[in-house]
Amino acid sequence: MSIVARDQGGNIVDAFTPSTSQVFAVGATTAQSTAFGLNTTLVRVSCSLGHCHVAFGTNPTASITTSMMIPTNSSLVFKVNGGDKMAYIKDAAVTSSTLCVTELL
Repeated sequence: MSIVARDQGGNIVDAFTPSTSQVFAVGATTAQSTAFGLNTTLVRVSCSLGHCHVAFGTNPTASITTSMMIPTNSSLVFKVNGGDKMAYIKDAAVTSSTLCVTELL
């Protein structure tokens, strides 16, 4: 299975093959994924149950006030560097949140 991206005219501009996925029960304190593969340059992040916040880098820390929010029941694609990690956190007011990050090749 591949993920296909299209431009505004509907033309295929790139296709990705999903690779390693990591799934997390998001807590109210920041936590990190394991490092992405050295050849990974894009990841797809999906959030369900409740919104959460993410940050990327070699040793990232996620914050509910300064990190990007991933809305509930949505998926976004991010450019990353090989070896990066993703940090994640949920607001204390959010009952529960599940996050999945998939490396795209």
